[in-house]
Amino acid sequence: MTSGPVTRVCERLEKANYERVGGRFKVASVTFDFPAVFTGRKERGSDLVVVVDTDEKEAIGERGVRTRQRLEALTMALDVANWRVVVTAVLVGPPIPSETVDEMTRSCRVLTVSKATLDGADGAPPLDDRLRVLLPLDARLGEDALVADPLGQLERQMEGTPDARLAEQLLAASLRGEDEVRRVLARAIEAATAPGLASA
Repeated sequence: MTSGPVTRVCERLEKANYERVGGRFKVASVTFDFPAVFTGRKERGSDLVVVVDTDEKEAIGERGVRTRQRLEALTMALDVANWRVVVTAVLVGPPIPSETVDEMTRSCRVLTVSKATLDGADGAPPLDDRLRVLLPLDARLGEDALVADPLGQLERQMEGTPDARLAEQLLAASLRGEDEVRRVLARAIEAATAPGLASA
């Protein structure tokens, strides 16, 4: 049975369109057992997400070593079975030593979700921030979001330059394509080097 914190993480992953495949599964004749395992769908089809309850002291072992060993064995079994997936371990609950987490990152991506995050404690990052790499991008813009205006920004930067008129012509030409920019630039160079201009 999964704990409350693990359940909340699982619900968020399901909401993000991950498919729960249970916690017990077999890869290359080796059986693995985790509180929850998810696979991605569609563009996230190469994701395999393993949820680990760090409150289960017996399951994670002293200093998280047993969990590290299980994750390493999982990634090796996936290699043997020729499964091309990106493995992410989500460690939910009390923190385990950072050196153990660092060792885990050699075999898979590791995300941590603390009790403070789940409780919404002051200063703790929201759950979505902890799981950000697994969640779809939210392309919606808020009311006060700034819309990128690269041409406007370029025009503002070129204001007051020695040849602002040429800059304007090049910007206008850029809207019609690369060939038009070349033509405008070629005419400008010809005009600058035409006979009759003062030369050094």
